[in-house]
Amino acid sequence: MKRYLIFILILFFSITVQAMSSYTANYDLYTKTDLGTLKVGNAKYELTVTNHAYDFSSVATTDELWKTLYDYSRNETSFGLIEDNKLIGSYYNITENQGNSVTNNYEINIYPDEYYASLNNETIWKIGSGEIVDELSIYLNISEDIQKFPDKKVFTYHVVGKKGIRKQKFTIDGNETISVRNKEIETIRIICPELRLIFNISKDYNFMPVLISKTNAEHQYRLTLKEFKKQS
Repeated sequence: MKRYLIFILILFFSITVQAMSSYTANYDLYTKTDLGTLKVGNAKYELTVTNHAYDFSSVATTDELWKTLYDYSRNETSFGLIEDNKLIGSYYNITENQGNSVTNNYEINIYPDEYYASLNNETIWKIGSGEIVDELSIYLNISEDIQKFPDKKVFTYHVVGKKGIRKQKFTIDGNETISVRNKEIETIRIICPELRLIFNISKDYNFMPVLISKTNAEHQYRLTLKEFKKQS
């Protein structure tokens, strides 16, 4: 009986460690300009986990002070199911604006059982096998997988975006100590050259990003965590 109880406790602990939980995270948004790297706005990431499903969203906007010089906004949403501790994405959309111009506005539906995805219910991309991950939920997938496979150095995913589905490699680039809210924390640095993306995750923050560096076209952005709150 005692051995059985110990086994149950170990099983419960392992599930608790790896299970996703709802949270909100606020970031400072920086961009590289002719004047140097400046804080121009804010971003908010929010994850809601309910009834074996997840809803993950991000909103980034420039501050009112900067809108006359650099008016930027970005809204993303991704959701899907959680089955056997695996994320199964089903939908993604994005709206991105620079000034009065819409630079991105599309939605992607993912059909995991048939291994294909569609863009705006028209264009269809298909793979032979494997899981399809959108560009936002990739953070959730890596957060889960790096806990399951702590010795793994390269994580490969079929990432779907505006131009189709591409197999992308996310490489563990080592540990890095960075400052978050005036606190020095240890992070894991992850790079994906093809997506022009570098981000740091931390165990202290549910293995979610505390620093994100992304280049879109000629624009370079950086998000640095300023507030993280787990939801009950």
